[in-house]
Amino acid sequence: MYAEQIIHRNENRIKVVLPYDSLLVSKLRTIQGASWSQTLKAWHVPHNKVTVTQLRTLFPALDFRQAKPIKNEKSISDNTKELAEHTIEQTKNLTNHLDNTQNKQLDDNQIDIRNKANIHITITDKRLYIKLPKNDTDTQFLSSFRFVQWDKNNLQWILPNYGKNLELIQSYFDKRSVDIHHEKERKISSNSTPHAETGKFKVYALHNRILRIYTTYHRSVINELKQLKLCKWNSTENCWTLPYNEEVLPTLQEIASTYNLQHDYIVVSKTEGSPRLPKHENYLRCPIEYIEKLKELRYSSNTINVYTDLFEEFINYYPTKQVSLITEEEIISFLRYLVNDRKISTSYQNQSINAIKFYYERVLGGKRKIYLIERPRKEKYLPEVLSEEEIAAILKAITNTKHKALIMTIYSGGLRISELINLKIKDIDSDRMQIRIAQSKGKKDRYTLLSKKTLITLRKYFKEYKPKEWLFEGEGGGQYADRSIQNVLKVAVKKVGIKKHITVHTLRHSFATHLLENGTDLRYIQSLLGHSSSKTTEIYTHITTKGFEKIENPLDKLDILI
Repeated sequence: MYAEQIIHRNENRIKVVLPYDSLLVSKLRTIQGASWSQTLKAWHVPHNKVTVTQLRTLFPALDFRQAKPIKNEKSISDNTKELAEHTIEQTKNLTNHLDNTQNKQLDDNQIDIRNKANIHITITDKRLYIKLPKNDTDTQFLSSFRFVQWDKNNLQWILPNYGKNLELIQSYFDKRSVDIHHEKERKISSNSTPHAETGKFKVYALHNRILRIYTTYHRSVINELKQLKLCKWNSTENCWTLPYNEEVLPTLQEIASTYNLQHDYIVVSKTEGSPRLPKHENYLRCPIEYIEKLKELRYSSNTINVYTDLFEEFINYYPTKQVSLITEEEIISFLRYLVNDRKISTSYQNQSINAIKFYYERVLGGKRKIYLIERPRKEKYLPEVLSEEEIAAILKAITNTKHKALIMTIYSGGLRISELINLKIKDIDSDRMQIRIAQSKGKKDRYTLLSKKTLITLRKYFKEYKPKEWLFEGEGGGQYADRSIQNVLKVAVKKVGIKKHITVHTLRHSFATHLLENGTDLRYIQSLLGHSSSKTTEIYTHITTKGFEKIENPLDKLDILI
């Protein structure tokens, strides 16, 4: 929540930005001249001393940005001062009335507890941890902060320590018994569970198998959820659940929109860890010299985006420290946080290390270092593959010539989606029946296979669509969108009725597996896929089922009656 001075329709006004909440809006409307602006997408009130005083009284957590002195403030008459004092008194009375109505009238004992109870505040570099007795007024105040969360397991509020958060907290609890101590950053409980929040409609997709919906009680919303097939209340998790179905996702979003609820859609992967720290107004951005060095060394745009994002995550882990002064021990501490708290993948960890090393070694010109972090033993997942029959069924289900041509090209060449998008017409060599992949991953060129049936389909597509430069172009020209390719495959898979989790990259895995099953040497497959290491290609030996039919199950040799 914040307020700032603006000029609206040639008048000095105060723009007030706050989260949607009926109680907050009711309070704001008590200010004379308060109005909603569709253009500003915010409330605004007259700019004068009386209004500023009312705002401070009604909303203690309100952050006044770029506050400017009110003109002729010293010339305010005694009558105006009396009016201001009278308005303050009315505002306080109204605030108490609204709080009492919302909180079902705090009795004298509750007020006494609120004034005398001990509040424990732990301050770290990144977060504020607040423990205090349950009280609706305090809950309303703490809930008004951005990115606040309730730690159900430790019964504490957790706020990011940035901006004026600490100052506002100390000011709010100034006249109460508060125990404050500082400590180093600590791990948020990994067992912290999702929960319903006022004004929010949170949908968690667990491994694309089940949807969990967290929302506060609202009779109409509950009735809408009850109308959904197989939707039921889970008393253990305190949420509504239903089987994962992509067709129901727009319906859930529509429910949230109808009742003015913030719709949050969260995908939960197989390895659950603490979320990445959110970006905020004081979020540190990547140094310009870092980006310029990446461009100077001709890194791809994708690598630049990845390195920039990962390096920003690193420097925001130590927001108060100069980047060049971060020690090796602190770097290792950050990498341990990624592994143990965030539970990131091995590839994510390696990319983070490379992004950090790039700054200290290439930008600052330091010595090369190796950061070794012991990782906990993790599960190994084999990639999903399609059978040859399933590939055929998918291609038969695609009737659009262009769509069929691009899916056939990906499968027949074992291409990555980015490699297909970057293909030009000249990269198709029909004489040698090869596809040239230029400057792919690792800035390497290679050749892969072009099947006869794919060539026939490509020629048919070329006559119909007449692309100019790129082999597959969008409607307005230029490169084809990767999202469109994913949608083409998604529709075809659904049409065929395949239940596996299939992506465009599954076609590449299937291409390699089918080559291996048909007797192609692993070294040739490595070359066709563009793998720099044979170990990467060897994963397909664990997927293939070739030879299984020759193995006799030992159970079949036993003399037993069925």
